[in-house]
Amino acid sequence: MKKNLTFSKLLMLVIVAVLPLSMMAQEGKKHAKPAEKYWYIQADGGLSINHGDLANYPGGIWEDFNHYKSIALQNWNAHLGIGYQFGKVIGLNFKGGYGLLSGHKHGITPNSTTLQLLVLNSDPDGAIYTNLGLDKSNYLEGNLNLTFNLFNMFNYNPRRVINLVPHIGIGGIYYQGGVVSKLNADDAVESELAAKTEKRELNFSVPAGMEITFNLAPKFDLFLDYTYNFTGTDNLDQVAKIKSDEEKHIINDKDMYSQFNLGLRYKFNNPCDIDRMARESKKITYRVDPDPLVEGDDGNVCFDVIVTIPGEYFEKQAVMNLQPYLAYNGGQIDIDPITFVGEKVKGEGDFRVPYKEGGEYTKHYCMPYQEEMANCELKGDPMFYVYDGTIYPTQDEIVKNVYYAQGATEHLANGVEQAYIEVDSTIIEKSTQNNLEKVLTYYFKKDKYNIGDRKAANNEADAALRKLLDDGVTEFEIKAWASPEGEEGHNFELSDNRDNAAEAQMKKIAKDKNLKINGKGYGEDWATFIELVQKSDLKDKDAIVNTVNNAPNKQKAVKDMCAIYPQLEKDILPQIRRAEVYVNKPTEVTTTRVIKVKKPKR
Repeated sequence: MKKNLTFSKLLMLVIVAVLPLSMMAQEGKKHAKPAEKYWYIQADGGLSINHGDLANYPGGIWEDFNHYKSIALQNWNAHLGIGYQFGKVIGLNFKGGYGLLSGHKHGITPNSTTLQLLVLNSDPDGAIYTNLGLDKSNYLEGNLNLTFNLFNMFNYNPRRVINLVPHIGIGGIYYQGGVVSKLNADDAVESELAAKTEKRELNFSVPAGMEITFNLAPKFDLFLDYTYNFTGTDNLDQVAKIKSDEEKHIINDKDMYSQFNLGLRYKFNNPCDIDRMARESKKITYRVDPDPLVEGDDGNVCFDVIVTIPGEYFEKQAVMNLQPYLAYNGGQIDIDPITFVGEKVKGEGDFRVPYKEGGEYTKHYCMPYQEEMANCELKGDPMFYVYDGTIYPTQDEIVKNVYYAQGATEHLANGVEQAYIEVDSTIIEKSTQNNLEKVLTYYFKKDKYNIGDRKAANNEADAALRKLLDDGVTEFEIKAWASPEGEEGHNFELSDNRDNAAEAQMKKIAKDKNLKINGKGYGEDWATFIELVQKSDLKDKDAIVNTVNNAPNKQKAVKDMCAIYPQLEKDILPQIRRAEVYVNKPTEVTTTRVIKVKKPKR
């Protein structure tokens, strides 16, 4: 019987089974990472393996490979192909190629009661031979293949180093049977039983296999492919199989062959890696003139924000929204954001960034002086997204409409220095001030955002929420965080999901009460991590803090420290995986106000 048939059928069943899953995987959650779509060309070559009637080597499947090592030049194949990746999971390619097949049939016992005889199609007398040899059948083939990226079905990552990609297709084989010879016990040729066929024959084929790809670079994949090819003919090796019973019933047992190939693929894609831009956002430099900010003679605070973007940093299809704001104790004052666009973005922003050269842009601001500005800090939050046909003017709209990556918050300038102050008299005033007060906290397991995972701790939060609702509190603010290990962009997404989970839980508890909730995910909470380590009883806590602070990759440093100090994972990090809920508590504040007479400084 033809070897490996059971394995081949199993492989096809596995591929067919994953088809519904691959369709389901296209849905994904809202604002998932945008899929890269692209054309590609590829070339591959390697070993052809005969699974026809003249392929019988003692020792099982591994003996096939031992046999082919000695006759590799008689069993090779090569292909060229072109394809298109439709999105995260599904692709389509067409490839054509040429190959050779040889083989032997050993150990036939004519008197065996279980014998299935091999009969040459060209032999009118139906002569029986015990040992046969096939010398280089050759074939041209072409097939259309549907591909499925199994790993991307569950977690899309266009930069993943290794992917598993099954494929199935349909095609044709245009073949010419090689010489078939009778062999003696030493595999020496005794006589030629069938000459090489004069004409080629055309038949259909069904390729099915599995590919392991290695992402060498954004545009290059190296891949290993093992493919079974099921053909519609039993004459690929000029030998057909019949059953040796009295009825001489013919078995429709088609020839098969497989290919074990190494290949290289070039992708005509335009990768837009906004996660890399967010990770490397510190490459962007910022200057503010003047620094610190100054109140002018007209009572306005005017300044320039100068942003310098390095060359070969800003992706061609990317958009960056920089949100400057004046942060002071108890609040912040947002000012107009700045929008930067890549050189291939069709929409308009404040500044178009050439990829090769980078560039510099200056934005001028002018606003009336407010008392809070005296103790403020000018900061900036960069946010990145792939252009989808719309330029979103604010970060709230970006979060609402598209997948994004959050860069590191930047210190831009110090608060306002007043140009002239002279004390005249003092007035004591009483006022009411709103202060955020933390009232409860929801906790989560590592890399999760399910409230039910830490039931005991979160039951206490639910109880605290019910008491607040009974007291008539309906306005809340949520600040959600992730522990500082893992990929930075993923942690921002995780903290956003924890914010959403906390909000959903609160609305579930409130039932028909209308809650007003403002929430945001803040990514990794480095400050709390450092604070908890310093307050802990860890013996080497100072060394841990210094190691993490000075590491070029802080997330990896935290993982390494957890392996050395298990207490970090057990006691410290679980306290950081949280969503804190705040309420505004009005308090009466007594202030002393100085009445100033302005006198210009000279």
